[in-house]
Parts: sequence; C-alpha cells; structure tokens
Amino acid sequence: MQIRSSGAVRRLRLEPAADILHELRLTQSQYCRTEVTTPWGLSMPSASQSMFHYVAEGEAHLRGATPEPIRLVAGDFVLLPHGRGHTLASTPKGRAVPLASLPREQVGRNAHRIRAGGGGTPTLVICGSVAFEDHRTHPLLRLLPQLLHLQGVGEQPLLCGMLEAMGTEARSTKVGATTIMTRLADVLVIYAIRAWFDANESSGAGWLSALRDPGVGGALALMHGQPEKRWTVASLAAAVGMSRSIFSERFALLTGVPPLLYLTRWRMHLALRWLREDKTSVSAVAERLGYESEPSFSRAFKRHIGVSPGHARRNGIQRPQ
Repeated sequence: MQIRSSGAVRRLRLEPAADILHELRLTQSQYCRTEVTTPWGLSMPSASQSMFHYVAEGEAHLRGATPEPIRLVAGDFVLLPHGRGHTLASTPKGRAVPLASLPREQVGRNAHRIRAGGGGTPTLVICGSVAFEDHRTHPLLRLLPQLLHLQGVGEQPLLCGMLEAMGTEARSTKVGATTIMTRLADVLVIYAIRAWFDANESSGAGWLSALRDPGVGGALALMHGQPEKRWTVASLAAAVGMSRSIFSERFALLTGVPPLLYLTRWRMHLALRWLREDKTSVSAVAERLGYESEPSFSRAFKRHIGVSPGHARRNGIQRPQ
C-alpha cells in the first residue's frame, strides 16, 4: 500500500488513535477533597494506579513528575498515567508530609476529605486515582508521558460539571454512586489524553510522531484494522513502501517496541476483552486473531497475560498478578 495523499495519511493516523482511545477503560477510582492552607506540602509515593489532581481554588506546585517544579493555578488539571511518586506543595521547595499520614474523613465509599496546613491562604485540590483495565496489554498506556497537564480546565463548563458531579457522587451513599464516579473519571482521563493528542499534534515525539509518520502510522493502521492477518516485518514494510530494516528500526524508535511485539500486545488486549466481556470461546478468539491453532494462541496468551485464556474467560480477570 502506497501513501500518496495527505488525506490518506490523516486517515491512517486517526484510525489507530481512535481504536486505542475507544479501548481505554477504567475499573475503579478514588476521590479526595484536599483542603489545605499555606504553608502546606503533601507527598505521594509511586503507585500502580494513575493519579490526577484538579486545582479548584488557589495554587500548588507539583514536584517530582518533571525535572523542574510546575506551578498549578486554579483550573489546571494534571494526570500522572504511570502513578509516578510526586509532591504537591504551596511553594516549589516547601516541606512535605506523606499524604497517607494525615487524618482523613470518609465522605463516601471511595471518597475522603483531608484538611491540613498552616492556616494561611487556602487552596482546594481535587485529587484522585484511577485503575486502567488491561494495563499490561494496552499499547497506549506504555507510551504516555509521565505527566499530562491541562491548563484552563476551569474555563470549560463541561469539564467543571463533570468534576463537580464526581465530587457529588463521591460523597453520596446512594446505590450506584461508585459506578457513576468511575465513569466520570473515565471520561475525564480520556479527555485529558485526547487533549494531549490535540495539543501535541505538531510535536515530533513518541507516539504522536508514530501516528503521523506515513510508514509507521500506516503499519499501525494495518495492525489495528487487520490483527488477524499473518503479518511479518517484511510484509508490513512492503505494505507501507519501506525497506524491512529501515521500517523495523523506525517503528521501534517511535513506538518503543518492535513491530511484532506491538502486534502481539494488541492481539492479547483484544483477546482479553473478548474473553472477559463477550465470553467468546477460546477457540473462536484464536481463530478470530488468525492463530493456526488454539494451543498456539493459548501459549502466547499465557506468556503475555500470565494466566490461561480459559482462566481469564471463567474468572473475568482484569489485572493478573
């Protein structure tokens, strides 16, 4: 397949992005209304979950997620997709205490309120953590930066409404409150990732560059559109009009993984979803993904996921240990 027009390039770039954003789902969320007064500082260790903060009032300084501290003002939203340890404080170098060491008031099933600080200028930060499904197989999660920073969220009524609704549900004891809060967090996180896509459309880094690259972006579209095809590095390279060696090197440079490893991870992500949610039989999944036999698919699945496909189907496994 030759890439000849800008329209073709854009379609190839958007197809895998749309697939990947569509497949992002959250399994749970935690919410904390953090009311602090200057001077204050809170440290949070690295975690397996993603973390986010929304500065509703006042300002804060984020340290540890980037080489230099970042000043956050009212209306700023930050997402730490990989759960990197960090500190929020009233000043760039202020002292911080572990967040877990502070007394907290439980205001909902998965929600707390924390009050701390020295009695000066107040700041209100809405903090939360979210767990992604399929974190070991979803390709985008491995490629996101350590920090996504959205500025001016407070000026967007839709996002403000979702944050307010999330806080309301977090404090609610009604049936379904946790589910609603998780869904709202789902939308917020995906919005943040989409905004990152949009804001960095002209950058030359990482995943965005891979989607924009005619050869690598074309190969991603092929793998997402036809995961069942018996792709090889040579056939993918030929399909996008590149030499095998140059394609392989460029794909790994832009995505961080070799082409066939990326393809296998995407297949396993789809397989886990079909087994868990659709209750598709193991043999049907194997056939749907183009494996020669059920045993060969099962071996690949267990190698990447950690359990057999039958176990995943029976138990609805989300996060194998």
